[in-house]
Amino acid sequence: MVVVLTDEHGKVLRGFSGDYEVQVQVDVATPSGIKPLGHYRIKRSGFWKFDTTGSVLTVKGLRKVLPRITEEKRYGVRFSVWIVDRENGVLHRGIGSTFLSAADLGGVSKRVKVAIFEEEPLPKPAREGGYYYEWRPADDSWEASRYLKVPLLIIDNRDGKGKLQGSISLDGEYRTQFSATLAYGTDLEAKFGNGDPVKALSSAVTIYGKRWVPMEGKYYFYRAVDVPKGDVGYVYLWARPYYRHEKEYICAEGMGAYGCSETGKERIDVGIYDVKAEKGANGYIIDGGTALGSPSFGQAFFSFTREYIRYPLRSNEGVSMRYLFSGMGGSCGVRFGVGVPVGAIAVAFGAPAPVAGLVASVQYEKAGSVSIGGGIQNYEQPITLRAFKSPQRYRFKTGWFSSCSVGVPFGLYVRGG
Repeated sequence: MVVVLTDEHGKVLRGFSGDYEVQVQVDVATPSGIKPLGHYRIKRSGFWKFDTTGSVLTVKGLRKVLPRITEEKRYGVRFSVWIVDRENGVLHRGIGSTFLSAADLGGVSKRVKVAIFEEEPLPKPAREGGYYYEWRPADDSWEASRYLKVPLLIIDNRDGKGKLQGSISLDGEYRTQFSATLAYGTDLEAKFGNGDPVKALSSAVTIYGKRWVPMEGKYYFYRAVDVPKGDVGYVYLWARPYYRHEKEYICAEGMGAYGCSETGKERIDVGIYDVKAEKGANGYIIDGGTALGSPSFGQAFFSFTREYIRYPLRSNEGVSMRYLFSGMGGSCGVRFGVGVPVGAIAVAFGAPAPVAGLVASVQYEKAGSVSIGGGIQNYEQPITLRAFKSPQRYRFKTGWFSSCSVGVPFGLYVRGG
């Protein structure tokens, strides 16, 4: 696959001086996890002020990790980008992503937009050339080797007055995207090891929503759960989530592993790389179910929730999920879809406690908001329904040098009382 990297305006990605280099690390989501596809370096071409750099790279090895791709399910490619500006002594970091189609395996060319989100002074060794950057997974990174119950909707009726019913549905007429969440910081192992997990996450990282999408597909799904008074219930799908704790390294050419050292930069990537689905008469159906009782990750999740809205729900009335969460974007105008508690699941498998505050996203392609179907029905006495969001603010790119931050739906988690 031939890739042309562009900026957010669609122009060929280039540096900001007469002496720069674009470095790219490529990773791809597959049914067996996130796999590396190589590291590429694009040096400035041209002379004097005439920059003719093409930012073109040929990504190899796709057929080895993804022998075939269907129209119903597509996998994402993540491009981690460094623009090393030696003339001005500045390092720019960015990220881009795309989906793989069957045509891409045949070697077609495609354009990938890269969002630059961070810059800092360039370390002295990198100014001299002969060095490159890369992200490496830390030892505590984790990928589910089997399908796990991943909740989409959690109804807490422990303080309720009677039975509540909740439902979730996906429509196969649209592409459902399972978007990843990225969190960037420095020296996270030390910062995550002490104090309150909620405060540790808020102070240690900058969280970015929907920066890349490991997988998407045309799926149908529907489940409804009846939750009696005094209990918790949830709707789940069978999926394989992942948690990647990655550290940035700067490496000297020709020195192998001995020539690399940590820069102190770290990032966390949480998401879903595969769902269990079967082909039905009218399309693919995601496998899932319902259960009573708290999800297995328990308190690690609930401690990160913050009340977003209170809604009076009278006897024998209901409310849609779209209505409950429609205003969460606020003045930011960016919405997240359904928050999936991948971080809390990862904590149950050994990730640090603050990771429980990171949720991935499920939403329809290009919809951006909580657009999937479903709602809450009250069968008994009038109650006040509470919907919850993340205490942390997720940052979304809104322009070339602008962004906005907003709380995102956490769960979807609702509580009756």
